[in-house]
Amino acid sequence: MTKYYFLAENLKPSTAFACTKEATPIAHELISKVIEKSELPFALFLKKVSRGKGGLIISDDLSGLRHIWLDYQPNNLAWPLMSEKMKSVISAQLTGKEGIIWIKAIINGADEIKEYYIPRFRQKLDVLDNQKTIFVKDTSHIIKPVFSLSKIIDYHLFFAPQEFWEITSGLYVSETLKKIMQKEKLTGISFEYTSVL
Repeated sequence: MTKYYFLAENLKPSTAFACTKEATPIAHELISKVIEKSELPFALFLKKVSRGKGGLIISDDLSGLRHIWLDYQPNNLAWPLMSEKMKSVISAQLTGKEGIIWIKAIINGADEIKEYYIPRFRQKLDVLDNQKTIFVKDTSHIIKPVFSLSKIIDYHLFFAPQEFWEITSGLYVSETLKKIMQKEKLTGISFEYTSVL
C-alpha cells in the first residue's frame, strides 16, 4: 500500500527563524492579503529565538547558531517556507492536480538575502475518508485526519481540509516525494506517518 506522511519541521535548538516585523498581522489575517500575489508584500528577517525565564528571547544576533539557512525554514507565521531547491524537488513531482502556485518570499539574514517560496493551493482538495476521520463533535474541525487512498492517489503534496487551506502549515507528502526529499538531503524536515485507507 502507498504510504503518506505529514511534513514536519525538524527543529534544533540552534536554528534561525524567519520572522516578520512586529507590526505585521498574524498569519491567518495575512492570507486574504497575499493569496493573489506572486510575492509577499513584506520581507522576513532571520532571528535567533531562545527561551528565557520570562518567555521567548528574540535577537538579531545569529552568532552561535549552527542552522541558519534551511530548505524548510521555520518561521513565525507557521507557513511552509521552502528554499529554491525544495521548491524544485517538489515541483518536479507534482501531477498538476494538486493545484499549487508559488508565492515568493524574501528573507534577510546573516548578511545575505535569499528567495524562498510558499505553496498556495488554488482549490480545496477532497482527500478525507469522512467515515474514519475523527472530528470535534457536531463540527467540521478535524481531530485526527484519515485520508482516502482513492482520493489522494494522484497527489504528491496535499493538505487536510481546514479553514485556512490556501496557505496551510499542515502539508502531507507521498512516500515517493518523501524518498526524493531524503535523497536530495533537504534540511529542516522530518516526516510523520499518517493514516490512509
